Amino acid sequence: VDREQLQAAVSDIQDFVQSVRRDINFALDEDSGRMIINVTEASSGDVIRQIPSEEALRLAENLTEIRSVLFEAEA
Repeated sequence: VDREQLQAAVSDIQDFVQSVRRDINFALDEDSGRMIINVTEASSGDVIRQIPSEEALRLAENLTEIRSVLFEAEA
């Protein structure tokens, strides 16, 4: 997928989400380098859903730490 197609898809998603009174925000998680998507209530700003969840991000981070410790132990 090229950049223009990705931008068009994001724009289409944002238009749909706004029509149901929701906002969608894309951000890059600094620690993991993963894309984070937050769906929020338009009027209050409350987060309805985050993809991936905070728990999933922490699990991935913990697995990365465990993997590095195991490799250090083998060396």
